[in-house]
Amino acid sequence: MSYLLSISIGPVQDFIAAARRTADLYAGSQTLQELSKVAAQHLASKDAELIFPADKDADGANKILAQAEGDPKGLAEGAKKAVQEKLHQLWKDTIGKLPQEYRSQIDQARAKEQLDHFLEFYAAWVPLVKESEYPKARLAVERLLAGRKALRDFGPTHQQDDGVPKSVLDPARAAVIDPRNWSEANIELKEGTYRPLRIKPTEYLDAVSLLKRCYGALKSDKVVDTRTMARRSWKPEAEPDERYGEDDDHIQEPQPYLAILVADGDRMGELISRQDDPEAHRQLSKSLDGFAQKARAIVPKYRGFMVYSGGDDVLAFLPVNRAVACAKELSEAFRHQVKGTLSAGIAIVHYREPLSLSLERARAAEKAAKNGGRNALAVALHTRGGSPITVVQRWDELSWDELLEAYQNRKITRGLAHELHKLVLEWQDDMRADYLYKEAQRVLARKEARDLKIPPPTSDTPTYRKELLTFVEQLIIARFLSGIKEEAHAGTGA
Repeated sequence: MSYLLSISIGPVQDFIAAARRTADLYAGSQTLQELSKVAAQHLASKDAELIFPADKDADGANKILAQAEGDPKGLAEGAKKAVQEKLHQLWKDTIGKLPQEYRSQIDQARAKEQLDHFLEFYAAWVPLVKESEYPKARLAVERLLAGRKALRDFGPTHQQDDGVPKSVLDPARAAVIDPRNWSEANIELKEGTYRPLRIKPTEYLDAVSLLKRCYGALKSDKVVDTRTMARRSWKPEAEPDERYGEDDDHIQEPQPYLAILVADGDRMGELISRQDDPEAHRQLSKSLDGFAQKARAIVPKYRGFMVYSGGDDVLAFLPVNRAVACAKELSEAFRHQVKGTLSAGIAIVHYREPLSLSLERARAAEKAAKNGGRNALAVALHTRGGSPITVVQRWDELSWDELLEAYQNRKITRGLAHELHKLVLEWQDDMRADYLYKEAQRVLARKEARDLKIPPPTSDTPTYRKELLTFVEQLIIARFLSGIKEEAHAGTGA
């Protein structure tokens, strides 16, 4: 008999987001991709026909759907065993690069216990008697899987951790190292050089967090930290290596903000539901994989760093002055490749903000784009100490280019936005909208920014005040998106 088998591997968001450094974040996403790929490869090796992902070597899918003959339970158990073995192999290969003096300090028994109980592996299957019943069977197996995931296993772990500090990245687990002895720890790279792990004396790490830190250091030739990304808005060729040795606490960047982009496809559930048979779904999976590959090529064009790209999901760091252009190209690529629409959120954040907080803000921006009607871009500005501002626009209504050009060509100063903002807030609803428009134009003319177009009133005063306030907030955000160095901008008298 033929079955539809669905597998989910996690944890996902919590595991990836548990990161203090960009390298931790990258290592989390890459590790999860490697584990998921092993599960897909195991199913393919047992003659199961993959549906999502369609290719056993595709990156990014932590969820797998396949058509299998015979024993789906045996297949799922085999996939789980393969994934578990891969996690232990990753630990062995990665930790093996540490010098012996540090390997010997790891509590290996506790590490093994934590690795044994780390993965969340769920599977469900239903019979697939006829391919014409595929939509109904797919819906049934997804519901079963969701129900199984709701019934989580809480097996006891025996960490023997009385009195042992908890991990700073995963407080549910005890530390496997004493960080006070790891301040000088490094790991050997392929070429025989060593990369520091930068473990602080208070940074107690569990086994998985230590694996991520070491894995990220081994991939340091690919990882771009937040400070370097902020620097790339005024120095595109900047690389992490050139700042090693600098004191992060005392050297301020002239433009200290970077952009974090989160994007995913709109109404993907509906799109998948329209696939009438496994082959049609398989073709959609190939289209999504094609988009993921294009996304990996698009982000570096804008001097960005791709943290994760799989299926319809994208997570990337970008220089602020290239983020909107990159988001637009990703949206176009998705539309052409998948025949669907994409929603994206960009959070403009300071490079010194905690990474977990910056990621939350990027995901909130992406949610704002969804809530704003989908097929849209939301840009959220989070300054240090200021109130957050978010502007949502549909892709076909984006109006950032004119404002960015005005700032980059020094046609307007940062004082203009704040003066207009004060004007809008002080204007009363019982006063005329056309007078507000004329007053705003007068302020604009005084600032010698006559090329800039302030939206004219099309409705009553309360509505126009809201519209003008949105324009002013966009003006404030545009200054940051322009990537102008603070010292240069200040020199204009803005």
